[in-house]
Amino acid sequence: MQASHASSQTMWKQVHQDALFELDPRLPQPKLPATQRTVEDRLLEMRRFTMLAICLLALASLMATTAWAQSSGAHFQKKSTSAAIQSNGNLIVSWQEAGLGNFDVTYTLTANVNATYFCRTKSGNIPNANNKHTVNQTFSTNGTFSPINGKVTASLTLVAPPAPVSEPPTCGTGQTLDLQSITWSSVVLTDVTYGDVFSFGNGTFTLTLFPAP
Repeated sequence: MQASHASSQTMWKQVHQDALFELDPRLPQPKLPATQRTVEDRLLEMRRFTMLAICLLALASLMATTAWAQSSGAHFQKKSTSAAIQSNGNLIVSWQEAGLGNFDVTYTLTANVNATYFCRTKSGNIPNANNKHTVNQTFSTNGTFSPINGKVTASLTLVAPPAPVSEPPTCGTGQTLDLQSITWSSVVLTDVTYGDVFSFGNGTFTLTLFPAP
């Protein structure tokens, strides 16, 4: 009986509240601003929590990537790394790097170049020693390679700067501006992915195609 009586009271209270709301719908409105503020506070907390979670995940990913790169053991094998200048003045660098994983590896090759060009006739003569052009710049190239069994065996080429277009009076009629000599220096090969660097130190690579006047 007591349970039935309590249930009846609850039911009549709900009926009474519903009746009041129908008579005057404004009655529950004073509670709405507080309810809205509570909902907005909860949403703000959720946004802060989401942003914090994203930041923590990004930081964890960065730390994992750094640790992976530092502990990779990537290294250039000195006996398999070389540089040579070609007959056209290009510099080709070949290497083998070990201690790599299965991911592609990106390399950058940089060097300083000093090249001299002279105006020559078809017979190879240099009528005027002052008719020459020089280039002194830093060149670079890059490439990406896939390791095989944890190693990359590859090469990159630095192309000799082309002779500028010769127009009179730089070169006389029937003359061309030809590469006379070229020197590559400060040659550095960098494994951008793992941060491994191979430098040829003070070594220079020079080619002389014909004697200067």
